Amino acid sequence: MRKSETESEYNLDMKGLRLAAISLGCSKNRVDTEEILGYLSTKGCTITNDYRSADLIIVNTCSFIEEAQQEAVNTLLELTELAESVKGTGGKKPKIVAAGCLVELFGTNIIKDIPAVDGAIGVHSYSSLDYFIDRLFSGKQEVIKNDPPPEYRALSSRLLTTPVHSASVKIAEGCSNRCHYCLIPAIRGPYRSRNPEEIIAEINDLLDQGSREINLIAQDTTAYGHDRENYPDLAGLIEAIMERKSYFRLRIMYTYPSRIDDRLIELIAKEQRICNYLDIPLQHCNDHVLKKMGRLYNRKDLEELIQKLRNQIPDLALRTTLMVGYPGESSAYFNDMLSFIEEYPFESLGAFTYSKQGGTIAGNTEHQVSRRVSKKRYRELMSKQQRIARQLNKKLTGRELTVLIDGTLRPGSKWYYGRSEFQAPEVDGVVYFRSPVKLQPGSWVSVKIKAISSYDLLADNPSLLEVNNN
Repeated sequence: MRKSETESEYNLDMKGLRLAAISLGCSKNRVDTEEILGYLSTKGCTITNDYRSADLIIVNTCSFIEEAQQEAVNTLLELTELAESVKGTGGKKPKIVAAGCLVELFGTNIIKDIPAVDGAIGVHSYSSLDYFIDRLFSGKQEVIKNDPPPEYRALSSRLLTTPVHSASVKIAEGCSNRCHYCLIPAIRGPYRSRNPEEIIAEINDLLDQGSREINLIAQDTTAYGHDRENYPDLAGLIEAIMERKSYFRLRIMYTYPSRIDDRLIELIAKEQRICNYLDIPLQHCNDHVLKKMGRLYNRKDLEELIQKLRNQIPDLALRTTLMVGYPGESSAYFNDMLSFIEEYPFESLGAFTYSKQGGTIAGNTEHQVSRRVSKKRYRELMSKQQRIARQLNKKLTGRELTVLIDGTLRPGSKWYYGRSEFQAPEVDGVVYFRSPVKLQPGSWVSVKIKAISSYDLLADNPSLLEVNNN
């Protein structure tokens, strides 16, 4: 059923309704989940982590690749088993909801294929949550899937599900790049930049709450403002964010190679609070494969960009994401990728195997690479990257780094872990160190690196730093 977002009449009193949520996929999805939690908490819902005692469980799904879709389905199936076990012990069976990207792809088929799922709501329909939940508790198996709105639309203030000291802030929704393998434009709609005043207000609020690190995210952060004549570009947005004079770290994620301009590079180089870190998902390095992917650059462009970044920001950590097994990727083309990362090494690199998706150009392309070959290439790529990362990490031995503490290895432990500016949350390694005195997550310490691995660092001599957080 398609329901207009303007219709919000409902009768259900949500006060005391116990709500649990599971967020799958990327940090952008997590922000959506946090907005859902924030919105429903203002309606009276009580948020809980105990799924067995919940009245309503919302699973915010990811569908970027086949493995993510399968994870979403498996999670829903596991929850239906849990719901039946609760019912079997005399408890009240919770309502189970599929939300997000999977709903955009499969719509009503979700509740047809998994009948124990009570309803489904797509990414563009969260403003209809009141009506949707009312229908669920009236016994209706509802599916709501609306079209993308014309502008970026935040649902609510977020209820953070991660420690406040490191927070991601979404600056745009959707994507207009139309890469030939990607479903994101079909799922999320065209690129829509968020109002800069709204972004800055959220960041200032997070800093007031105790955030020490802000990670800017979007499907493509470097496209920010290109769709709106009266908005600044990414560099202009960052300059406005930096008007806040307190100390915090700003990290830029998900940048598109051909949109990284000189102004942005100069800004990173001169502003000490911007991490000397840049996430640049390249996807591939071979000209033939890049063209087939619909990417708007070639190998020479990448070489020139990386050389410029390394020259202008000497202490820079680069992260990328690469895809193996794309249709038509020959052994020679894959070897081009291996030689590229040898010549232009990255401190951090993630990879995934191509996932054939219906509705994409690549999905109808001949010369599909077998799963066996793709997995072999993935293992070879990551094995090479481990050696490269270990070699790059050696240059950090003996250096003093400022680390943001994330926590302890276990409650009461004197072993702590945190991240330097060269390590993004959740996707990169961490710094481990031991402290004889108790330290708090969100504190800054200076440590000296004494040992390294391909991913993590070991440090000693922690010294608590005093910084201006006002």
